Amino acid sequence: MSLLNLPDRPGPAPRTRGPVPHGQLDQIAPTPLQEEFWQRMRSLSGVYLAPTHVPYPEARAVHLAPEFGTGPDDAFIRQSREFAHQHPPQDGSVHLTLPPATKKHVTDAGWGIPHPIQNTLLLFGPRDRDEIEVAWRILLASYTYARGRAHE
Repeated sequence: MSLLNLPDRPGPAPRTRGPVPHGQLDQIAPTPLQEEFWQRMRSLSGVYLAPTHVPYPEARAVHLAPEFGTGPDDAFIRQSREFAHQHPPQDGSVHLTLPPATKKHVTDAGWGIPHPIQNTLLLFGPRDRDEIEVAWRILLASYTYARGRAHE
């Protein structure tokens, strides 16, 4: 999935905390947008819900069944089938995996920051309808990578 025409995220980056837990502190996505994003995440083909493999027990994680997920090891979080998780409503950001060049492109455009100690990206929660569509394209790039279909 190409993200070459990814727009720059408007405004300054939100404040974050971390490394553990790593998350967003301000510019929090409205709860209805968080829920819409979660419903989209959980509806992807081959996805199943299971606890996250990181120390953030309130997070909601999506995993990819082995027959659907043939991506490289770094397309998954901590040698699991998890490729993304959404933080609780007071945060609203998402950790996900991406190919290195895509991760750099997303970071350079201001949509997220690399995790300081894991091979994931913290995708900032979408603040409005336009941003949810950009965030969704980025999540789909993660899903495609986990499916083994990403090309850098």
